[in-house]
Amino acid sequence: MNTKTLIAAATLLLAAQPLLAQNKKVYRCEESSGRVTYSDEACKGGAELRNDDARSDEQRKAAADVARRDEQRTEQMTRDRRAADKAAGRGGAVALIPYSAAEKAAKAQSSVKPSSKKSPAKKKTKKNAAGQV
Repeated sequence: MNTKTLIAAATLLLAAQPLLAQNKKVYRCEESSGRVTYSDEACKGGAELRNDDARSDEQRKAAADVARRDEQRTEQMTRDRRAADKAAGRGGAVALIPYSAAEKAAKAQSSVKPSSKKSPAKKKTKKNAAGQV
């Protein structure tokens, strides 16, 4: 058997897997310990699960169309974001969460160099137990 024939046979088998699996019964089996397993053989107390797709051909086509549109939107948004990053001079990863105004102010404040002048000392006053000066 040559390589091309072997590859074609393997591809055909892989493509037929979903069709072969559609008619098999699947059982959900729960052990006394609570462990759940799934099997193609019936088990004591096991429940048969449905493994068919109850949607009509029209419903499957509509779902595939929605998935395709979502994928196209995702790709377009990615292209737009990359173009915006490039235009803004950001070549790599960017923060997904923007700074709030308070964070920007705090960052700006921390980047300011302290002046060499000493600030005037605050006059300390004593308060009594009632909080009065």
